[in-house]
Amino acid sequence: MNTRPPIEAPNEPVVLSVSFNNDSSRFAVGLDSGFGIFQSSTCELQASKDFGGGLGLVQMMGNANYLALAGGGRSPKFPSNKVIIWDDSKGKVALEISTLTSVRGVQLSKTRVVVVLHNSVRVYAFEKQPKPLAVYETADNSQGLCCLTDRHLVFPGRTSGQVQVVHLANGSVTIIPAHNSSLRALQLSSDGELLATASEKGTLIRIFSTNSGAKIAERRRGAEAATVYSMRFSPSALGDLRPQIYNPILPVQEFLETAATL
Repeated sequence: MNTRPPIEAPNEPVVLSVSFNNDSSRFAVGLDSGFGIFQSSTCELQASKDFGGGLGLVQMMGNANYLALAGGGRSPKFPSNKVIIWDDSKGKVALEISTLTSVRGVQLSKTRVVVVLHNSVRVYAFEKQPKPLAVYETADNSQGLCCLTDRHLVFPGRTSGQVQVVHLANGSVTIIPAHNSSLRALQLSSDGELLATASEKGTLIRIFSTNSGAKIAERRRGAEAATVYSMRFSPSALGDLRPQIYNPILPVQEFLETAATL
């Protein structure tokens, strides 16, 4: 799966995807030939694997050796409807999950594998024989939007512009009417207490509490429409943001970094 047109350079691998681990200390790059794992602070290559085929999705499990992989690019390594959990310490496949339609996204924790399809999110137990735990229907989600922490699972709702927050401790679901148009980006803070959302219009960034679903703040990115590709909370700024969590005039743009293209 290609989330956007790849940037190509002569005689260099084509980058198909980039994703951070849960504490942003490392990031994984999916290539048309395999993957690379880099340290965020130095951009030093820490691990790599040449599969001889493209990986459109590479998602790390924290700082563990497990990675969730899905095929992508012109010559995918794996079928579009399969998620591979790769054990890099042993250099072999730990488990596989097959679906009926193409995989749009994947999230990984010590206990769960979350597979995102175009109109549903499927949760499996992280076991040698993955057991289905839950299925949630969603609006069209071609971007594979989904966030996972130990306490929350977040993805688009059944209605365009809505967000579903699953509280994993008890399985309850909070519906957040985040935007009037389709969602384009979702991002949780490192502790999972804050959720940032952007719609396909890209003019507004909204911040919500995952526990209550209440809107904490709203900031205008600009007056013209833009495509928001990614958002990240600054780890160093969360301590300053949380004491004023109920202050709607807090300048959230100081704490949230966005990447957008007009």
